[in-house]
Amino acid sequence: MKTILVPTDLSPMTDNALSVAVSLARLYHAEVVLLHSVMYPIPAPIFPESPVLTAEYAAENYDTSEKEAYQTLQTIVQNPAYAGVTITPTLLANGRGLVHNVTSQPADLIVMASTGASGLEELLVGSNAETIVRYATCPVLVVKKPVAHFHPENIVCAVDVDDQLNHIHHFPFQMGERGLHQFLYVRTPSDNRDPEGVREWINSFASAKGITEFDFIIRPAKTVPEGILRYASDVRADLIVVFTHGHTGLRHLISGSVAEDVLNHAEMPVLIMRA
Repeated sequence: MKTILVPTDLSPMTDNALSVAVSLARLYHAEVVLLHSVMYPIPAPIFPESPVLTAEYAAENYDTSEKEAYQTLQTIVQNPAYAGVTITPTLLANGRGLVHNVTSQPADLIVMASTGASGLEELLVGSNAETIVRYATCPVLVVKKPVAHFHPENIVCAVDVDDQLNHIHHFPFQMGERGLHQFLYVRTPSDNRDPEGVREWINSFASAKGITEFDFIIRPAKTVPEGILRYASDVRADLIVVFTHGHTGLRHLISGSVAEDVLNHAEMPVLIMRA
């Protein structure tokens, strides 16, 4: 792992993600890119004679916004807690929006803080984190709360019987001292798969990744995200690993995304891997 990308809205939550990224950067001698995408309001003229004045006023405001944003980035980077790690403050003002600016950057891992989304907001808008997960080509680590020392050991890896998961996945960091050793399959009321067949698939899945010692749990639940979240809470997991296909458009609208539902409602960090 060479490059860790940390998107920021310059809020205090930035430290939640940046502290985790710095911990990983120290361990793997990686560089951290702290990225802020400047969003500009569109001024509306109040009366017919105002467009020129509005444009001049907007240009001055844009310039001020960029300067203030870069100064804030510099202040964050200079935090003594991050000493010894190369953190590159990056300001993008290209008008392409947060998601494009984040997912178009070369990175081995994206680490971002999120409060998630719920209710009508989740249904209609969603969170920035879930949109980035949908389009990112590298793993995304979502941090929900401050983590003093990011060194996950009690990791829950949620899997489905999907042959695309059998392809080799290069995880961005070591999955604890024992590696991945706790696999979870959530069985919903509409799931008619034979449990023994699921176990055989998991055995094959683990064997393909060189994992010989592991626990496999089948947990019944009304929905897959609910089952993952409840189990992770019950065992006090310090990291959830889920996979996503990154569906967009109509397919995403119809089928939704387990990974996005989990990251929106989890209390512990969630690592999303592209299936």
